[in-house]
Amino acid sequence: MALLTTAALTLSLSVTFTLTSANQAAACLTTSKLPGKWNSSDGRLSHINVIVSESCGLSIRAYSRCDYDATKNCPWDGGRAKKLSPSRYVAGAQYAKYSWNNASEQLRLVRDSDYLSVQDYIEWKSGKTESFTVRMHR
Repeated sequence: MALLTTAALTLSLSVTFTLTSANQAAACLTTSKLPGKWNSSDGRLSHINVIVSESCGLSIRAYSRCDYDATKNCPWDGGRAKKLSPSRYVAGAQYAKYSWNNASEQLRLVRDSDYLSVQDYIEWKSGKTESFTVRMHR
């Protein structure tokens, strides 16, 4: 009987936790307005996907035009998602950092009305720096 009661309680808590997490993720999507696919006409950063986790953390997958075929998009960093900082959505800028063999790169996302401005700052190992801004839309 004790085993049956424990199993029922565990199942009940599991369902409650799952529903709470799903509701929280839905609230994050509504509140942040960042998650989803954002496109640009700039081949250096052709599009990004912003993903929300159950704990309201945001991650990004960045893509640029492929060097070998300009009609295709190639994912940055092997397609791995990078967490945006701060990890929970707050008004203002979100940051993602990439480390390459010849440079370090930081994307800064700033939301304005219907657009997303992405400032790309590159610091090359040679000491040279480069930056540009890409305006993205849904």
